[in-house]
Amino acid sequence: MSDNLAATFGELALSQGTLEILANRAYTTPTPIQAMVIPKLLSEDNDLIAQAQTGTGKTAAYALPVIERLLPGGRQKHPRAIVLSPTRELAMQIANEVGQFIGKRELKAVTVYGGQPIEIQLRALKGGADIIVGTPGRVIDLMERNALKLKDIRFAILDEADEMLNMGFVEDIETILAEAPEDKQMLMFSATVPAEARKIAEQFMHDARYIKAPAPEKQSIEFLTEQWACEVRREDKFNALKRILNAEGRIYGMIFCRTRADVDELTMNLQKNKFSAEALHGELTQNQRTRVIEQFKCRRFDMLVATDVAARGIDVNDLTHVINYALPLETDIYTHRIGRTGRAGKKGVAISIFSPSEGKRFAAIRKATNNTLELRSLPDAKAIIAAKKKRFRDDLEQRMSKANPVYWQMAEELSELYDPLAVMATMLDMKFHKELLPENYPALTKGKRDRQFGSMRGTHRDHTPENERRPRRRSEKASDGETAGNKGGKPERDLRSQEKKSHAAVSDRPSAKKRPENVLPEAKPRKKLRDWAMNLTENSKELPRYKVKKRK
Repeated sequence: MSDNLAATFGELALSQGTLEILANRAYTTPTPIQAMVIPKLLSEDNDLIAQAQTGTGKTAAYALPVIERLLPGGRQKHPRAIVLSPTRELAMQIANEVGQFIGKRELKAVTVYGGQPIEIQLRALKGGADIIVGTPGRVIDLMERNALKLKDIRFAILDEADEMLNMGFVEDIETILAEAPEDKQMLMFSATVPAEARKIAEQFMHDARYIKAPAPEKQSIEFLTEQWACEVRREDKFNALKRILNAEGRIYGMIFCRTRADVDELTMNLQKNKFSAEALHGELTQNQRTRVIEQFKCRRFDMLVATDVAARGIDVNDLTHVINYALPLETDIYTHRIGRTGRAGKKGVAISIFSPSEGKRFAAIRKATNNTLELRSLPDAKAIIAAKKKRFRDDLEQRMSKANPVYWQMAEELSELYDPLAVMATMLDMKFHKELLPENYPALTKGKRDRQFGSMRGTHRDHTPENERRPRRRSEKASDGETAGNKGGKPERDLRSQEKKSHAAVSDRPSAKKRPENVLPEAKPRKKLRDWAMNLTENSKELPRYKVKKRK
């Protein structure tokens, strides 16, 4: 962190009530984005574009100063601040944090989003609201019902603006901002600033300041997160994932897929193979999504399989692993994914599985991470079996002193009846079955790749073996046979014998006329389609006619 940034929240000119709330929540040191944004929003009215990575405290960076500036006015009937988010989960999370920052003070925040009955939100708005947190679609629905009026808006905030624009909310955002006063202070917080975000800024912002949080020095993902990747064939991806999970042991992490269908398919396959996993994507109802997120936070299951859109804004602590089952299309998304682990000084692991067709994308990500993404081979049978044995020994050692005396007595009885080693071997067979057998883990090949990672060297024709090329046609073979030396064709003796036989056959015919040598026969003109049709119809009177029986 730079020397000119505040080291504590007490240095940021926040009120005593806010400092007490932060102290109760164990907020002691502001993050770089908080230390850079909070003083400016407390003292200036300029529009602001703030860029920082996911999980760096962007919500507190804008929520704390906005609450401080709204408190002197007390409760109002119409909202004075609106926060737009791309997903329902993120809107609920933002509203929860804003409510905790408000505490028992005279301000009210209301959350509006699709998937919840609109009547509930209409009743909440009737009682008045100072801060609105919601998704663009539901905000517009309430505006069309005249239940939400933005004439008194002082702060308009776009949280995760890049994701909202990627999801196609450009027109909705423009509609909402057009209803707000022109003298409002607009804030845009985003992990990236794409071209669409700049267009929104040019249209609705005035003299906007741009702030980009610096990367943490010693706590960045390069130091706290172990990154490695493996290359397998596309059809072997799930088998590769199973091997990784077996080698890593029990994990608490997120697995990212590209589409909803991939999420459902992968979740179903994991559950069939007795892995604890659940799916999260946009096709789930709001109650289902809320239930899945709450159960994951309570560790009711180990792995959350999700898309980038569904997982945006979900804040889960102590993740041990992040697995990229499909590489993201952009390097920034990769950084956001793996930034969910390796937080608060704890080590994390980020694993990527890619196919040969994704080699160019892997090269771009590897370059963006300064080659900290290591390319490894899949764990083989020996490594998986050794990891399973070690975990079993560690678990056995911890439980040995806590075993119930009933089982000690049963063990003594079994040892008197049978050989103790035979009993242990049988119990191990009952527990592991085929899990510790090397033949249960056949080797997986990497597959073939036409090009190296991102290079333009080599084409399909260059890599096609000679024996796999297209077979030549007869005309090509004949032309090769007529070349000098008759390479690739039939011998000259065979050709001459064939010519003699063909001449003899023609001369033996009674109607055949001998023509002079070296004279080609005259080519007959090819009939046109019109002439061919006339030949068929010129004797149409002589053709037999058939009577068609009429149906009664």
